[in-house]
Amino acid sequence: MKILYIISTGRSGSTILDILLGNGEDILSCGELNRYAIRDGSPTYWRHKKGSPTRVFWENIKTKLETKFPAGFELQKIRDIVLHYEYHNNFLKFSSNKDKFKIYSDFVTKLNTTIFENIEQSIIVDSSKYPARALKLAEILDCDIDFIYLQRDPRGVVNSFSKQGITQASKSWLSANIYYLSVNLLCKFTIFKLSKKYKVIKVKYEKLVAQPIETLEFIQQELQINLQPVIEKVKTNESLIVGPLFEGNRMRMTDKVKLKQYVTHYPNTIKNIFTRIINFLV
Repeated sequence: MKILYIISTGRSGSTILDILLGNGEDILSCGELNRYAIRDGSPTYWRHKKGSPTRVFWENIKTKLETKFPAGFELQKIRDIVLHYEYHNNFLKFSSNKDKFKIYSDFVTKLNTTIFENIEQSIIVDSSKYPARALKLAEILDCDIDFIYLQRDPRGVVNSFSKQGITQASKSWLSANIYYLSVNLLCKFTIFKLSKKYKVIKVKYEKLVAQPIETLEFIQQELQINLQPVIEKVKTNESLIVGPLFEGNRMRMTDKVKLKQYVTHYPNTIKNIFTRIINFLV
């Protein structure tokens, strides 16, 4: 069993990287599993309407997971515990409550175990992004975990947050810059700690979409996984299968997507210049 965990900020391309990896051999895309307890084990968007393969997949996982807990167990009861241990605003809060951590640890272990028990693949992708979750998975789980730090140019992230009507709430220019700077500092701290014991690689979003084959070959070599099937799909411009992503951006709402290859250009506007200056540290 192996987990490929994607660490990044919001609007950094974690969903498309998840889908690309999930089109490799023996790999399943699971999306943002940090949302599992918050969503009570049920994806909420239209692609997962009753009877769809993805909805059936997660209903089966939920049914099997519940058998591992005492009668009367409800996922939503541990929602606040998950938020406490995984979300950015709790990153530096240290809890000495052993009972609370045991509940959280038990849930994380049983969720991942249940997924592996009910799939044919031996590798799953968790694109939850949150650095605090990455540290907790490394602390709790007794399986191989490789980490991919996905970086995107701050101008791309800030400009993306200005868009309206997208799953993740929009932010003003200033708040998007503060968000990018603070979360990336947490990511830097996290990969520094993880790299002492785990395999951690860095991937740039701009290179992923401009040179996907070279980037996938790099990931394949560094993590010793077989991405040849997806490399061939990219070469022939074939559609990528969107796996049973529990949560992610709007690409999760379709069954197939095509990777759009392009070179990113950011105009030298005043806001873009200041965005680069503000985020120079990361």
